[in-house]
Amino acid sequence: MTAVEPGASLDGERLTDLLMRLLLDADLRARLADEGAEAVAADPGELECLASVDLAELDTTARRLRSQVWRPGSGGSLATTFPRSLRLLQDTGATESGLLTGFLGSPHFARFRLIPYTAPGLSAEEAFASYLLEGAEARALRDTVTHELMIALFTALMCEQPLSFVIEAEGIVPTERGHAAVRTYAASSVATWGATTSGRSSAEAQGADEAHYAYFTTPAGLAHGVVSGRVAEAFEAGPSERRETARRALAHRGLW
Repeated sequence: MTAVEPGASLDGERLTDLLMRLLLDADLRARLADEGAEAVAADPGELECLASVDLAELDTTARRLRSQVWRPGSGGSLATTFPRSLRLLQDTGATESGLLTGFLGSPHFARFRLIPYTAPGLSAEEAFASYLLEGAEARALRDTVTHELMIALFTALMCEQPLSFVIEAEGIVPTERGHAAVRTYAASSVATWGATTSGRSSAEAQGADEAHYAYFTTPAGLAHGVVSGRVAEAFEAGPSERRETARRALAHRGLW
């Protein structure tokens, strides 16, 4: 066995990195079990750590980690946050296990802070959505992932203050009553969500190819649905009379 050099113990940052690699990489754990610590260790410090690992406990902890990531909140989970998106992916042959494994091994997961208070990071939902969107080519899937992410983010904005994570999704603006955003989706995508606003049917039913879809948090709760082009003008970047007119109209309805 290779001798461990005195003082070769890993510092906290390197130890954390090694442990996370062990927890996230099933192939690395398999090599450790089959070939031993010497075959896996990159240096004497890692060897010292790996030689003391309880393999059974490591496997148990890795399974718990996968469960914690897939079900990160009390009563909430990635599976329940993205139900339509996952059904679309499963129709193409994807599995929950495969998606989770891919997510854990992706740079998107690294932007989510699993350990609280270590540093600002994305929510698990936004990190997972960015992973799904990276390889998504179908418009229906891209629209649906984005929509379900927006529902999750706006629910958090409504219920969790201050936020325990950062939001990188663009176009979310503060209002007098909370936050608001608009997205443009294919009308065919919106139709699958059964979306209506104030009795107005989806844009597809009106013969349009695309639909403006808005999200609002207010003291009364979360409001979202298809909106007209005039409402969408409230989200224009530059100041203008029509933007202010649209915002005043929304304020009158208790949405801005």
